[in-house]
Amino acid sequence: KGGCIGRSDFVGDFDKVCRIGMGRLNNLYGEIPSELGELTEMRWFDIQDDWLIGTIPDTLGQWTKLHTMLLGGNELNGGFPSTFENNEMLGTIFIDRNRFNGTFSDVFATLKNLVWLDAENNTFVGTLSDDISKLRGLRQLNLNSNRLTGNLPDSWDETNLIEDFEVENNDFRGPLPASLGKAKWLKDFRASGNQLTGEIPTEYYALANLEELYLDDNFLVGELPQTQEPFYSGLQEFSIHGNTDIRGNFPVQYFEGTYRIKVLSLYNTDLRGAISANICDRRDSSLAWSQLEVLAVDCDKITCNCCTCYIDGQLQAGTGI
Repeated sequence: KGGCIGRSDFVGDFDKVCRIGMGRLNNLYGEIPSELGELTEMRWFDIQDDWLIGTIPDTLGQWTKLHTMLLGGNELNGGFPSTFENNEMLGTIFIDRNRFNGTFSDVFATLKNLVWLDAENNTFVGTLSDDISKLRGLRQLNLNSNRLTGNLPDSWDETNLIEDFEVENNDFRGPLPASLGKAKWLKDFRASGNQLTGEIPTEYYALANLEELYLDDNFLVGELPQTQEPFYSGLQEFSIHGNTDIRGNFPVQYFEGTYRIKVLSLYNTDLRGAISANICDRRDSSLAWSQLEVLAVDCDKITCNCCTCYIDGQLQAGTGI
């Protein structure tokens, strides 16, 4: 008979094993045996923060019923097996904090029920397929700190459920994807430390659920909107420092209407204006829903009595929160 072996059954019917859950920090060392691919009832595979080495065996692609793979915090290398292509069940993949150094696989974009992919802190190379933005059920995509390049995917629309899209510290180039502004559930977008160019798309102004926007240390240009826009109301963390050609007036008045702001990092830009006492008071958590943690500006361009000050890109001693 098919199906999983019961927890109370004699563990001898190995072809029915459907879950390997070792959890974290067990000091396990060695390679993943290719023979595990014969366990075709596998649904859940979890060995994290141990000392797994080598590659993920191609044979694991035989796990057509697998829905969760958690292998973060090991020493695995290579790439992600193409044998998982078109797996209809795989929804959660954690392969973060390893030594993966192969080409970032297009196979991820074929996993139509993928919900959460965490591959940060590896050295994956290559590009990110535009088809990844066509996975309408994808909610969290974390690719921070790899060596990916090319343009960011730009086929997002109103049906996308993406909430968390993180691609910091890679080598992505070209403009920010305008279509991402249609992803109405987006809460956290992080693209700092790339080679991105152009203006912040006006489509982003409609992102009423956006809470965290990190675009620092790119080559972005242009001005911030000078009218009340939906995204101003929800922003809690806003970081655009290091984009020296972002210019014009900083519209502080539109940040005064929310008591959630925690991060405003505006230094090493060409923004002008003043930070009001209303914003400075957020350092006191009793006066806000969340305490202001970072407030950094170019003090020779923006007047501020409470900010961490930079001048010509240099931190000024004795200033700040």
